[in-house]
Amino acid sequence: MKQLVFNKIAPSTVKHKVVDLIRDAIIRGELPSGEHLTEVDLAKQMAVSRAPIREALRQLELEGLITNFPNRGCFVTVFTDQDVKEVFSLRAALESMAIESATPHLTATDFRALREFVEAQQQAILARRLDELTKLDMRFHEYICINANNSRMLKAWYAQSAQCQTLMNRRFRILSDYTPGTVTGDHAAILDALERRDLATAINLTKSISERVQKELVEILQLEPVPA
Repeated sequence: MKQLVFNKIAPSTVKHKVVDLIRDAIIRGELPSGEHLTEVDLAKQMAVSRAPIREALRQLELEGLITNFPNRGCFVTVFTDQDVKEVFSLRAALESMAIESATPHLTATDFRALREFVEAQQQAILARRLDELTKLDMRFHEYICINANNSRMLKAWYAQSAQCQTLMNRRFRILSDYTPGTVTGDHAAILDALERRDLATAINLTKSISERVQKELVEILQLEPVPA
């Protein structure tokens, strides 16, 4: 890793800060697929010891953002077509479960909160704030998952969240001519179904959107050069 990506950070909360910084850099694409990450380079840029860097790399490996190859080191994960299908089919299954559990209990306050997410997404699209759009996309679904009151399902959803964000952000940036604009339409349609308590439509929308996103991402992966 030759380019300067990180600034020095303060000693407090070093471990969590290091994890957050590297994760965000991967999600935003500042650390591209296949990038070699060394403890020495990262520690130097952040002005910390190698211990929190080592812990952060282990955490991000668990999140699926980093791959550790024996005798070679840590690299930013290179997603395959199969990875995309697994990540988004799992996400659709979990979010469908959340819709089924949460919808009967959602209130007018909940629907208003979800509508505000859609409005904020529209503002992010107009301002071309794609990193913010990625986060708002996830927050819309996170809200529903939290209201499902299923801690194990929510834990599983969080476990794949970083991989989803990384792939979604790449999709928004490479297919920037139209994919950002699909977010508000997709979420508004899901929200309308939720407000009608129409579980079948909301779940079908969730699955069909996932299938469309998978196809778009597979096309993107096929266009990208394979890292050496």
